[in-house]
Amino acid sequence: MSEKDNQKVYFGDKKVSKDIKKDGVEEIFTKVSDNYDLMNDMMSVGMHRLWKRSFIDTANIQKNHVCLDLAAGTGDIAKLIAQKVSKKSIYLCDQNKEMIEKAKERSLNEGFFNKCHFEVSSAEKLPFKDEQFDHVFISFGFRNFSDKSQSLLEIKRVLKKAGVLHILEFSKVENKTFSKIYDFYSYNFIPLMGQAISGDKKSYDYLVKSIRTHENQEDMLKLFNKAGFKDNNYENMFNGIVSLHRGRKCP
Repeated sequence: MSEKDNQKVYFGDKKVSKDIKKDGVEEIFTKVSDNYDLMNDMMSVGMHRLWKRSFIDTANIQKNHVCLDLAAGTGDIAKLIAQKVSKKSIYLCDQNKEMIEKAKERSLNEGFFNKCHFEVSSAEKLPFKDEQFDHVFISFGFRNFSDKSQSLLEIKRVLKKAGVLHILEFSKVENKTFSKIYDFYSYNFIPLMGQAISGDKKSYDYLVKSIRTHENQEDMLKLFNKAGFKDNNYENMFNGIVSLHRGRKCP
């Protein structure tokens, strides 16, 4: 095993092996899958819907584009992409089987199943051919990857030349006063909401801690640069609670 494989990564606020993080994330998202959409609404007071709409509306998706929704969760991003493309050209991929089953159910109930393919896989080893996608989208899933650098290399591999990676993720709040209010809300209320709605305080405690130990905006740029993406940039939303990161595969 290489030194790189032995490196510790954050799982919540603790450093663990990459394999332990992968298994821990798998367990957490299996637990929260039934209440995942409701909790997203509760935690963000519905704001996540506006952030995700902007995420897709500003991506310059063309009707003939092929898109990968990675860490797809319950398929809300894929539903937005489906309004932009004309063919069966959306691939939903998540390492958690329960989440993909929820996404399939949603796509059938909400009328976009005929534009979708579904895969269960980790981001570190994607089951897709080289240069398959015009866009790769990750919405609030990147911080949970066990090996972010390897994931970025895999994403670059499956992107077409000049294809774009889009990541919407929690980030570092810009205003110090607002940051204190946000921390108080996150640490004191979100785990309690998880307990009240799903009986699972521990999983939501992890989700809060995973946000605080995730790379900030500038560190995300460094990851993109190291992986060989070009034209890398980010845009802060809602005072930096969320950032939209983009990078292009060099032609």
